[in-house]
Amino acid sequence: MSLVKKNTELRPFYSSLLDEFFNTVMPYQSTEERSGVPALNVKEDDQNLILDLRIPGMDKENIKLEYKDGFLNISGESREEKEEEGEKGKYLRREFSSYSFHRTIELPEEKYNVAEAEASYKDGILEITMPKNAETEKLQKTIEVK
Repeated sequence: MSLVKKNTELRPFYSSLLDEFFNTVMPYQSTEERSGVPALNVKEDDQNLILDLRIPGMDKENIKLEYKDGFLNISGESREEKEEEGEKGKYLRREFSSYSFHRTIELPEEKYNVAEAEASYKDGILEITMPKNAETEKLQKTIEVK
């Protein structure tokens, strides 16, 4: 079972493959408008699953976490406008930029306690901590044939 589910987008296979390999913006994307899949670190100890996503420059108010049917969807969007005016109100330079991301992670409810998950965002890193459910011992029994 894979913990991370890949996003499916309508674009050529090779560009998706290259995006993942080089972690770059492809030529079909302008530098003013980017979307992507943030880098993800997954850590697990005896009590918790910890997910770290690198999403610098994002306001925490623009980050959305939703859990449904065994999948955690993490998304965000950031827009920025810069403007410099010249004489008589004519634009010398005007820039608009936006960035959005989406990441889907499979988290089975029987293994993780999603109801007690916590998230924090600091220095461009979104950290999601989720307690693991207590593992129940699998029943093993010898049945006597009579």
